[in-house]
Amino acid sequence: MTLWHIALIAAGAAIVLAILAAAVKRDWIALPIVLVIGYVLALRVAGIPTPTDGWFSPVLGAELVALATAGGGPLVAFVLRVIVKTPQKLGKHGGIVLDDDDGHKRGKPERHEVLRGGTTIGYLERFAVAGAVLVGQPAAVAIIVAVKGLGRFTELDSAAARERFIVGTLLSLIWAAVCTAGIISAW
Repeated sequence: MTLWHIALIAAGAAIVLAILAAAVKRDWIALPIVLVIGYVLALRVAGIPTPTDGWFSPVLGAELVALATAGGGPLVAFVLRVIVKTPQKLGKHGGIVLDDDDGHKRGKPERHEVLRGGTTIGYLERFAVAGAVLVGQPAAVAIIVAVKGLGRFTELDSAAARERFIVGTLLSLIWAAVCTAGIISAW
């Protein structure tokens, strides 16, 4: 067994951790996935050649695409939980619950949920970023970000929503790019 085969096994285990973290809503469970990507990149930097088996690179590549897609959600959730100064209550649909300023003027605050569906959008975003880079179209990342920004524009009235959107999007894009670098390094 080579160091690259260990990377293959570790990537499979990391996918399981990412899925488990999302399923039980315990984002910290997924933190070791960062080590897996670091390990893959370290193998490439060290110049260790990948196995010449015809199946190896495509399987590792598929695992890293899955890790880019599924692993970003728990990582983004963890970072937002740690760095956001005023934690927001999460709504039924995964968005954040905010008080409506107009409701305060009428004497009773109305609450509404913004940034709903962020988990699903994040999965699609990371998958699209990895796919765009792998097919040689990194400029498509700008289109992905533009579409996401336009789609969320009306929900970004509050500072809390803007902070979550910007931090979440940037971290999600960085995670997808790092995982894609791992794929490219394994080829």
